Amino acid sequence: MEKLIIDPSTWIRREGGAHSFLLRKGDGKRCCLGIYLQDNCGVSPDVLRGLAAPEYIDASLRSLLPRWLVSHNKSTRLAEKMMSVNDDDGLTEDEVRAEIQQLFSQVDIDVEFTKED
Repeated sequence: MEKLIIDPSTWIRREGGAHSFLLRKGDGKRCCLGIYLQDNCGVSPDVLRGLAAPEYIDASLRSLLPRWLVSHNKSTRLAEKMMSVNDDDGLTEDEVRAEIQQLFSQVDIDVEFTKED
């Protein structure tokens, strides 16, 4: 099983969708998919910076993305759900973490959270 390690000190979450990016320009924080794409898939920070969703990654770089993320130039239903949960400011920290772990487990990725921020 693939492993995704999320460091809460660099993870954007529970701030609402308007404030979340694969890689946020101002502070360099990443949403769960940004962390996955950079750390596990090797997508450059320059590619991720300022993008709201995987579907906005240039088509010439799509070969770096797993098939479960983007289909027909749109983020998949699973990717959309991951982004929605990640950004939901109505969920508790524990709820977001549990949901993110459950969603990634659907594609055989084990999510581990490191130290608290």
